[in-house]
Amino acid sequence: MTGLAEQIDIDVAAFAVRCQKFRIAALVMRRTSIPLATEYATRLVHLVPGIRLDDLLGFFDFEGPESKVLLQDVLGTGLVEERGGQLFLSARGLKSLSPLSDKLDLFEIEQITPTVTFELAALTPIDEASLDKREAKLVEELRLPDREKAATASSAAADAFDFHFQEWRQTQSRKRWLDEEARLNSIEDVQPVAPATAVIQIPIRWRPTEGAGVFPDFSELSNKGRQGSRGPLIAAISDQMKSVVAPPDHQLAFDLIDEMDGGVLRRGGARSSLDRRQWICDAVQPANRALSGAGAPGLRLVGSVASENVRAGVLDWTKSAGDTSANTVRTPVFWLPPGTNSWGRSPSFVGLARDLSKTNQTNDGTVLLARSSGESDNRRWIKRYGQSGALQPLFDRCLAVPAQQLPLSLEVLFKPGSWVAVIIHSPDVGSDYPFPFGYITADIDIVVSYKKMIAELAAAADGTSGLLWTRSDEDSHRALHAIDMSLDIGVA
Repeated sequence: MTGLAEQIDIDVAAFAVRCQKFRIAALVMRRTSIPLATEYATRLVHLVPGIRLDDLLGFFDFEGPESKVLLQDVLGTGLVEERGGQLFLSARGLKSLSPLSDKLDLFEIEQITPTVTFELAALTPIDEASLDKREAKLVEELRLPDREKAATASSAAADAFDFHFQEWRQTQSRKRWLDEEARLNSIEDVQPVAPATAVIQIPIRWRPTEGAGVFPDFSELSNKGRQGSRGPLIAAISDQMKSVVAPPDHQLAFDLIDEMDGGVLRRGGARSSLDRRQWICDAVQPANRALSGAGAPGLRLVGSVASENVRAGVLDWTKSAGDTSANTVRTPVFWLPPGTNSWGRSPSFVGLARDLSKTNQTNDGTVLLARSSGESDNRRWIKRYGQSGALQPLFDRCLAVPAQQLPLSLEVLFKPGSWVAVIIHSPDVGSDYPFPFGYITADIDIVVSYKKMIAELAAAADGTSGLLWTRSDEDSHRALHAIDMSLDIGVA
């Protein structure tokens, strides 16, 4: 187990955060420079308040024309004013003096009118989401910790911009007035423009050291801006993530897989759905990731399908895995999701589903085997993944199947005659957060055994009534026939 990373990504949690855009009119002070002689003259006026014009010019021992230019420069800065032949620092000049070093800091005042977006959980500046419509429909909305405070965000926007000005300024480095040090002088007006949405993605990581477990990594979020400024936002995300727990039937899933493949997980060091450390450690080491013996050719997997290592592994491996069967029927990829409420709710998941459908498009696309206990579940599947106006479905077809015919902790991606990926969503011992692990294999005997299991599940659907949507070029009867043919349902 040597050579493991200090922490390993196993999932990503994505949340859509409600925001408000504001147009802010503010005065900003930008540092400028003045000629050395002008600075010294101004400093002398500061040291000798009321110094007479002749005495000031005599100090520099300039000729007549030079003295005239110096006086024009000093008065032209606005830092010095003349009263009856005597020179004094103006109000602006007094303000430009550093109280610590007595150094003259000269700033120019410039008005800016930026449009700034604040998230409504902690009222901190944030970038708006760049999600497409499908991703926007899937990402879970974050519950605001203080809805009453969020409703009155306009009254607090000025203070928020003042508090976070330097953080915001650093994101605007292309602006001319931000090339040098700038300070916020005053906020003249704040106007709400429009509601907006931002998406925050939190990596879920596992530390392989003994006694450590799965944890959401908030380090990137917590290090933004002023210390502690994202505290309410992090707390809201943490609270909402507590509802994400693994299904309790994970050992049933382990036993079922053990029966289907003859013990691939057990021989790889996973002695139960919770005793999986050896399997996971091998899965994250390139030298040990490939399956040998039973299950080969194949790969060990650790993490959800939204995690980059599993997503990349599935796509790369399935692209290179050919159809090993003699069956010439075009076959889709069947996808049975686990019964976890966080499944399929991130932009990275959308990317995998699209890529997998595209990769298999010439061989009949993808079929979502939607676990359903009735009409409310069906509506939820359609809302999230089906067609919506001009928005095309994420999966080519969707067949509603009995929700608990197979363990809720079991996830299966299956292409008849080619390969199968099996993932168990068992809990992290400390937090109960789903900790997915499993494998993908092209072992023909294992593929055939899963074909029977998936066929029995699809056959238990309510015929054409179970089809929640189909491809645009087919009706429900043709779609169901294609599913039956690819799984040999009804074939003697």
